[in-house]
Amino acid sequence: MKVIETIERDFWEEIARNCPYATFFHTPYWSDLMAKTFSYLDMTKGFLFDNGTSAVFPFMREKSSALRRALGWDNYISGAAYTYGGPISDRPLSQGQLDELDEYIGSMVKRHHILVIRGNPFAPKNILQGFKKIEDVSHVVELLKCKNENDLMKEYHKRNRDGLKKNLRDRVLEIRKADSLDEYKELYKIYLKSTTHWERLLTNYPFTLFQNIYELKSEHIRLWTTYFKKRMIGGEIMLYWNDYCTGFVSYYDREYSKLQGRQYMLHHVFMDCLAKEIKYYDFRQSGGVKGVADFKRRMGGIVYFYSAWIKENRIAKAMAAIKKALA
Repeated sequence: MKVIETIERDFWEEIARNCPYATFFHTPYWSDLMAKTFSYLDMTKGFLFDNGTSAVFPFMREKSSALRRALGWDNYISGAAYTYGGPISDRPLSQGQLDELDEYIGSMVKRHHILVIRGNPFAPKNILQGFKKIEDVSHVVELLKCKNENDLMKEYHKRNRDGLKKNLRDRVLEIRKADSLDEYKELYKIYLKSTTHWERLLTNYPFTLFQNIYELKSEHIRLWTTYFKKRMIGGEIMLYWNDYCTGFVSYYDREYSKLQGRQYMLHHVFMDCLAKEIKYYDFRQSGGVKGVADFKRRMGGIVYFYSAWIKENRIAKAMAAIKKALA
């Protein structure tokens, strides 16, 4: 196996395009966004195998203090921001090749605090030796089973289907594809308002994340919004790659919850995906919130099981526990 230490962007993109299970989170666009918004340094590597298979392992290091860096207690992650990670390739990887990749990653970060390789619900299952396995689930709508709107409606729970039919009949809501920074700003305001209703803080996103997404001006990113009487009441940032449309963030103003704006918007997104022959809509994880998971299921989401893999430095873990106890 040959390792490409400094990966060319064109090589990375080509592998991502040709990998049947690569998502937007496996592309250089996501790496750019994480590096620009958060304290991450890109350490993605490329690989060439003897049988002609090419692979890319998206990987990042979290920036840390000089002391932590000197001690070798950095955090490393594949799948930053609680998304999907792991290797992608232009041909199926054998277990032997997967073992080679895992061994290389382990040797590359011999000293670390936490090493996390997030799973991918669409990728072949992989077992990482020496890592702790963490089960995870995402909800996925299998659009490839639907030929038209009638098929799609059958995927929804009856209550959601009835609500959608009413929305379609009444036409009080308007769905728009956003194209301005002001709309991203409005979505961020709704996000901040939404966090006040959470029992626990699930995310703590800065506005720069929304601004940087907008500034990417990528054809693979779309902010879908819902309007009521010319007022934006919610929206969702969608990430498109190959056969997958992935919901990254979705926020709606609770004052307008009875209008069922999100399910109305999602139906339009699903119909758009059918027109573009996109096979899957991925709701992603639900953060352990039952109500969120139930909504995804009622909108046709099927549970996809997969695993994240974590390795933690025992000494660093013990010292962190002591520091917390003394705080």
